[in-house]
Amino acid sequence: MSCYIFNYNDCQDLSLIEIGKQQCTPLYSFGPFIRNEYIFHYVISGKGYLTFGHAPNEGALLKTPEPEGAPDQFEIKAGEGFLIEPHRKHMYYADQKDPWHYIWVVFRGTLAPQYLRSCGLSQSNVIYRPQNYTGQIIQHIKDHLLTILKNPHAPKAFVMGHFHLFFYELIENAAEPNINTLPEETLSNYYISQATWYINIHYQTIHSLDEISDFCNVSRSHLGRLFREQLHTTLQDYLITFRLTKASDLLVRTTLPICEIAEQVGYHNELNLLRAFKNKYGLSPNAYRKKNRL
Repeated sequence: MSCYIFNYNDCQDLSLIEIGKQQCTPLYSFGPFIRNEYIFHYVISGKGYLTFGHAPNEGALLKTPEPEGAPDQFEIKAGEGFLIEPHRKHMYYADQKDPWHYIWVVFRGTLAPQYLRSCGLSQSNVIYRPQNYTGQIIQHIKDHLLTILKNPHAPKAFVMGHFHLFFYELIENAAEPNINTLPEETLSNYYISQATWYINIHYQTIHSLDEISDFCNVSRSHLGRLFREQLHTTLQDYLITFRLTKASDLLVRTTLPICEIAEQVGYHNELNLLRAFKNKYGLSPNAYRKKNRL
């Protein structure tokens, strides 16, 4: 197995994070696992199986895989590939008789959804299939990945140039390309949805707005612009409002001390909560509690 990691954080449109190649042993499995980035595996030879959600138990891996068409399980063979979108639990394993040899790439960027949809890939269609399986087409697709693997320390322009060309070959040879690529409005809604979900789950522990933009695989400035245009607020104000809404609910429903409420909603300094609360509601937390309890 070979694997290389890249630090191309300044590539906002498309950033290659990791590339690797592995010749698997029979029934070799990986997962269950969740990542924050896109992962695409391109199968060079052999075949294997991809599952989502709960992984099969160990005994299941030693038996014949479920029949084709089984829910959330897919067979992928040479010349094909499979996509794992961010934050989706997955597991995959090699065939017992003909284990696969694949190249994987981990990536993110504002162009990623558009490129993937152009290949016909989405959360509901995770398997890439080419127009035909001739050696020439397969060779054209994998050549750019193999070039990166052979030259991982080459200049960034060289590496990313071949990565873009890899997607070009995928798109050109896709059996079911999506000509109507993801419109800007849909992309905007997707990023906003991802950001608001992250805030809803992690508002207590967020230390920087960069955490939110990193989770969404988009620049902080671009995400901030989307919030201003679509929600008519800033990303920071959205986070503050969410935290203060949680704080006001705790003030009314509980008798917790202010310092503990501050800690629970993400303010590790009680004074910061007092200032933010007064700016929004015009009252101190104690005054708000007394007024609304009455």
